[in-house]
Formats: sequence, C-alpha cells, structure tokens
Amino acid sequence: MPQVNVFTARRLDEAAKNALQLEIGGSMPILPGKDTDNTAICVCDGCAMYRYGKPSNGAFVDIRLLKPSPEESKKAFAEKLFTILKDTLDIDPDRVYMNFIELEHWASGGGYS
Repeated sequence: MPQVNVFTARRLDEAAKNALQLEIGGSMPILPGKDTDNTAICVCDGCAMYRYGKPSNGAFVDIRLLKPSPEESKKAFAEKLFTILKDTLDIDPDRVYMNFIELEHWASGGGYS
C-alpha cells in the first residue's frame, strides 16, 4: 500500500482536497505494481511552512512505497505530481519538494510483511 502525504501552507476546501487526492490516486499506476485503490493519501493543509527563514506557500510531498520502484518510474511520477500541484493548487514547482521512501517491510491489515 503506497502512502502519499501532501503538506501545504495553503488552506484548502474539501473540493480542492478531493480533486488533489483523485489526481494523485489516478497517477499511481505510473509506479509498477501500484494502484489507485490501494493507495492511502493524506492532505495536510494550512501547515506553517518556511523557506529561507520566511513563510512559504509551497508544498512537501512524502511518498512511501513497499519495495523499490524503477528510477524512471519515480522520475515520471514526480514530474506528474509537480504538474498536479501546479494545475490543482497553483503551486509553482520551484516551491515543491518531495521524497521517496522505499521500505523493505510494512505492516497493514493486521499483518506484517
């Protein structure tokens, strides 16, 4: 189960949050073996974010995956997320940071793998 956490300084209404999660979820198949239905997405808006010691209207995206994904797939997924954040929230890609955390072990559904 992939987990995508989006942190943004902007306050979002429910329609914007829903549009964002639909776009991100729909992009999950870019990563081999990942799908929309099995992805958990958390949108955290209104965060106090700073860049160079000053308030920033940017975003940070934390992407957690079970097992490594190919580099070209992660690159394509990152580029897609930059576009999604620009198109849905009007956040300049220069103000977006993201990471990929690839884990060997994961617990979910009452079990550990």
